[in-house]
Amino acid sequence: ESDPATQALLAHAYVHALQDQHFDLQGMAVRAQTTDEWLALQALIEGDATLTTALYGDGNLASVDWDRWMELIVAAEHPDYGDAVHNQKGWSRLRDFANSEGRRFVVSLFERGGWEAVDAAYTAPPRSTEHILHPTRYLEAASPALEPSGPSPVTVPTLGAMLGDSWELLEEDTVGEFVIALYLSQALIEERAKDAADGWEGDTLVIWGRKDGARFQVWRTLWSSTEDAHSFERGLRLAIPQRHLPVRPIPPPRGRPGRWWETENGTILLRRDGRYVIQVCAPDTNTLVNALEVLP
Repeated sequence: ESDPATQALLAHAYVHALQDQHFDLQGMAVRAQTTDEWLALQALIEGDATLTTALYGDGNLASVDWDRWMELIVAAEHPDYGDAVHNQKGWSRLRDFANSEGRRFVVSLFERGGWEAVDAAYTAPPRSTEHILHPTRYLEAASPALEPSGPSPVTVPTLGAMLGDSWELLEEDTVGEFVIALYLSQALIEERAKDAADGWEGDTLVIWGRKDGARFQVWRTLWSSTEDAHSFERGLRLAIPQRHLPVRPIPPPRGRPGRWWETENGTILLRRDGRYVIQVCAPDTNTLVNALEVLP
């Protein structure tokens, strides 16, 4: 006896229950080892439920009011953190990613092969947000026998011996194309940020910490071409000064290549080598220079 919108939201919740019964969502989440892979999985799950909700409420794809369903689903599933948070563009894009981009991804599967194609994606799930943002890359890579390939491995050597016993490894992750575009959009217009993140092939972010709060961060990325790497480097060069105010450029110490900055929290290096771009943030210049003996 409830209104149609409430009935559709109940259908959305039923879809999640059915997904879990058939595909074991918790088990899938455990196998998602990185932020990038976890976001891609959430996009498949929420995109599937969002498509089903819209078809339940509107009948067919041609008549779906996506904005209406997005507003209802997000309001039902996400906490209200107040205007100070919700008015932040970066936050809203991150919050909406699984529903909005996931819906586009799942619609692409549905239009290609119906519900069989959507169900098959749980057996061979998207491995990165690149697959979500570019569904054709997933569809071209996936087959009944093979899972789509994940991002290329990017190596960051262990720094424990160089940093010393007072440091411990806090985080090792892959952030992926979507988060990179989100990061760059703080300095670039959204479309340019997306263009700079396109061509991503893999990345590894490693953060070491010390008890006094000091951090040593290495972010190494791999790109499909040197042109893509150069585009990302340009975007990052604009983002760094805005992310680390106050900041000032400094001459490369000891003739080391790359662009260098000093901030209140230490020293930053940005360097491109062919298809690789590396950003290193260290508590001081000497520590960073010493680390270059280990880093590629």
